[in-house]
Amino acid sequence: MNNIPEEQNSPKQLDRLAAQRNLYATAKKIFGVQITLAAPIAIVWTISVLVDRSIVGYAAIWGLTVVLSDILFLTPWQKRLRAKAAKIQELFDCDVLQMPWNEIKAGPPPAPEEVKEQSDRYKKVEGKHPTLVNWYAPVVGELPIAMARLVCQRTNCWWDATQRKRYAAWILGIILFILLLIVGIGLFGGLTVEALFLGAILPLAPAITVGVRQFLEQMESAQRLDELRNHAEGIWAAACCNPDSPEFALKSRSLQNEIFDNRKRTPLVFDWIFKLFRDKYEDQMNYSAEELVQEASRSINSYGSGTNV
Repeated sequence: MNNIPEEQNSPKQLDRLAAQRNLYATAKKIFGVQITLAAPIAIVWTISVLVDRSIVGYAAIWGLTVVLSDILFLTPWQKRLRAKAAKIQELFDCDVLQMPWNEIKAGPPPAPEEVKEQSDRYKKVEGKHPTLVNWYAPVVGELPIAMARLVCQRTNCWWDATQRKRYAAWILGIILFILLLIVGIGLFGGLTVEALFLGAILPLAPAITVGVRQFLEQMESAQRLDELRNHAEGIWAAACCNPDSPEFALKSRSLQNEIFDNRKRTPLVFDWIFKLFRDKYEDQMNYSAEELVQEASRSINSYGSGTNV
């Protein structure tokens, strides 16, 4: 009843997915540098200070330098890449889900040359789109476009929120473990509170800053996504009661505006987290999509008419 399954796997759309993947991959490399500077190297400094307290000043200078570099250079660079990736993902969604491009919200569409450049870079590393096919569950092709669109939007929100909650919990656990470990070592080693702060806690400031910021941003993003999913489900319930209403196209476009905003603002999740849970989440996503398709089919049959918004 719609061409989402075919359109999402067309060469043009796969190139867009590849382009956004490459931009996100570059942003994650920058984030990896931030993590390396903030955590492992900072921990080395801390342990070194515990062994040789004469280098306390150098350790403090290192910590402050990393914090300033993160705030002034690395984080802004990472955000620019995320914004570009979100824009290309929005272009994919607008075409595949048959929505108009919102220039007020997203600005002008990404240039084809930029999409091509990023897609080619992705292909050199990842080959021919190994994990990009069937971005949305193919079963949505059985629904009218207005209802299929809502299923896909709900999927976007659920998938992202679920992995971010899991990731945030891990981050919090790691931060607490490192802090307790360092404080315990310092106190056991006979450090005063002042020496413990200057020699152990301050060098860890970059790690703590990055970790706490990641935890808060991940939880904030997950909360926004849960709210958007609830909103999508509210629209879905109304659509099932009156599937012919043209208002759902406007509501979906408004919902997409919020999804786009969240993508621009949302913090990164490393690929290994995604790969770790991908199969499980995909099974759950496909199961949920099938349930919604069956629910919609029953509603359409009882209403006596389909939609084609």
